[in-house]
Amino acid sequence: MKSQVENGKLIILLPERIDASNSDAVNKELQDIISGVDFQGIVMDGEELDYISSAGLRVLLGIRKQIDKPYDVINISPKIYEIFDLTGFIDVFNVHRKPREISLEGLKIIGKGTLGTVYKLDDERVVKVYNAGAPVPYDRVEQEKKMARQVFVKGISTALSYEMVHANNAFGVVFELLSPVTVMDYMLEHPDEKDEMTVKVCELLKKIHSAELTGDNVPSMKNMMLASTAALAQIFSEDEMARFQKLLSEVPDRKTAIHGDYHPGNIMVDKNKELVLIDVGDMSTSHPFFEFYDMYPVFLLADELGAYASKYNDAMIRDFFHIGSDKEYEERKKFMQTYWDRLLHLYFEGHSDEEIATYDSYFRGIGRLKQFITILQLPDEDPQAKMLEIGRAKELFFEEFDKIPPVEEWWPKDL
Repeated sequence: MKSQVENGKLIILLPERIDASNSDAVNKELQDIISGVDFQGIVMDGEELDYISSAGLRVLLGIRKQIDKPYDVINISPKIYEIFDLTGFIDVFNVHRKPREISLEGLKIIGKGTLGTVYKLDDERVVKVYNAGAPVPYDRVEQEKKMARQVFVKGISTALSYEMVHANNAFGVVFELLSPVTVMDYMLEHPDEKDEMTVKVCELLKKIHSAELTGDNVPSMKNMMLASTAALAQIFSEDEMARFQKLLSEVPDRKTAIHGDYHPGNIMVDKNKELVLIDVGDMSTSHPFFEFYDMYPVFLLADELGAYASKYNDAMIRDFFHIGSDKEYEERKKFMQTYWDRLLHLYFEGHSDEEIATYDSYFRGIGRLKQFITILQLPDEDPQAKMLEIGRAKELFFEEFDKIPPVEEWWPKDL
């Protein structure tokens, strides 16, 4: 049996048959695989499984008892799913049917993101296909589908998710078709309604932060952020790493829902001018402080970059926001500055301008961590220029970061 570890999950491809004639051999091979690697969870892939008897089910049940927690059984055909259902094993494992195969031929691309491409299926549905070039694992795609449902039942407007599918050797999820207009584009086209829409954006954000997410697979944004900072060890000393990791680790833990990418390009405006949240697959739980870390519009800091970094940073920003001309770039930059300032005043309503300016400086200080990710991605065609960029960014970062007190000391008690 083939096996591999992805993101801590041990994925095992089950054989074509598991019955009385080979159950002992299958069990022994599974034991050898499990004992030979470190993992945080197991996924049994039934892509090739065509028959399983009671003896085969007992083998899978034995593994379940051995690791003492449910595991995923994925890519199960309808007839194998029926066996799991009839025997009650649906309640023992996390069983997932094999996604329906669809063709993307002739479908119009209506959006692209970091993880996938969105195609229009018909007048009511779209399909988000997760990077056919470097396919996203099944459980990661399944997580977005589950998260969309959990968020929806919490009363947060988001696109309905219908089913998982498979296309061009990659997994996808079929969602309802929403308005193609983002709140950013809407406000740029209707400047007289910008304040009204920013109020709605803040109301939606507060609604997200009033909810709690549950489930074993809901990650902690705090833990993810701490893990992501490990990459910065190549440019920070141990003492420097300890300084910002201490602040992050001491942020109080919460089960508060965090979107994790709450920018005006991830909020759509429907025909009734109501807002609908998209890209909920990476939602997590944590203190709202981490939401504002992620929300801080880093390209407002672009002017502080040197010429070497600016060249690549500008190209990345233009691609992300689908910006063409220099005029449009400056327009969106100005938009983001006024939008961000208004959003802070709405979220921290009742606090003085001086207090909100202080909060803004804290978010800018911690938000600079994202600037390092940009700099680290710069090509090495001019190592000396790259090191100068890193040195300048570090100086600016610690100048602001060292002024941030522990979050528990300044975060408003009512939020």
